[in-house]
Amino acid sequence: MIGHLKLESYRAAALATVLALAAGGAQGADSAEIVGKMIDAHGGMAAWTAAPTVAFTEEFRQGEATSGFPGRVVVEQGRRRARLDYGGAMQAYWDGEKAWSVNWMVPMPPRFLALLNYYFVNLPWLTQDDGVNLGEPATATLWDDPTEYITVRMTFDAGVGDTPDDYYVLYIHPETHQLRANEYIVTYRGILPEGVTATDPHILVYDEYTEVGGLVVPAHYTIYEADRSVYGSCALTDWSFTEPWDESWMEMPEGAVVDATQP
Repeated sequence: MIGHLKLESYRAAALATVLALAAGGAQGADSAEIVGKMIDAHGGMAAWTAAPTVAFTEEFRQGEATSGFPGRVVVEQGRRRARLDYGGAMQAYWDGEKAWSVNWMVPMPPRFLALLNYYFVNLPWLTQDDGVNLGEPATATLWDDPTEYITVRMTFDAGVGDTPDDYYVLYIHPETHQLRANEYIVTYRGILPEGVTATDPHILVYDEYTEVGGLVVPAHYTIYEADRSVYGSCALTDWSFTEPWDESWMEMPEGAVVDATQP
C-alpha cells in the first residue's frame, strides 16, 4: 500500500508538470526557453538581425490626447546609430557617442529619445544583446486581466548603454508567447529632478500588433502610471526593415546643437 501511494504521488506530480508545460506556464521552463518562444512568436531572430535598419513613424500622444506630432525614426542595426525627423522642421541624431539636434523643440534631450522608442518596440530581440541579464521566470496579472502572464526581468551589466540601471519586466502571454506588456523605470539623470535616481515604474501595454516582412511588431501601445492612469500612448505606422541608412546623416550641420545632458 505504501508503495502504491508513492507511485500515485509520482504520477500526480508528473501530470501536474505536463499540464503546466502544456499551458505554457513558467513552471518547468527557464527564462532562455521562454524568451526563445517569445522571439519565435515575433518572427524569430534571423530576419530582424539581417535587417540593415529598423524604421517606423511614431506619433506619441501625451496623457489622454487623441493626436500628437508624428516623426520618422530610423535606426541602423549593429551600430545603433539613429535619426529622428519630425516633418523636416526638426531632427535629432545619434552617432553612438554623442547626440545633436536641429531646431529641437521637444522638452526631452535628443540623446535620451534617440533610441527610446526603438527599445520599447524591439524588446523581444533586444533580450539577446550582449550585457543583458534575464531573471528567473515568474507569473503575474495585469490589473483586472485574469491571464497569468509569464514574467521575466531584464537587467543590464554595468557599463551597458547610457543607463545600465534601467530594467524591464516582460509580460509574456502563456499561450501565444507574444509580449503583452512591460514594466520599466528610467534612470537617465538628464530628465530626473536633483536627488532622484529613477522614475516610478510604468507599465507599457502593447494594444495592437502588425506583421511586416514576417516580423510581428507593435502598431500601438499605451503607457500607464502605477494607478492605471494614462501617461501617454503611441501609434506606430510605416514600419520598414529595408530602409537604407544614409551616411550623410552623421555629418553634423552648421548650427546643430550637441546634447550636453548627462545620462
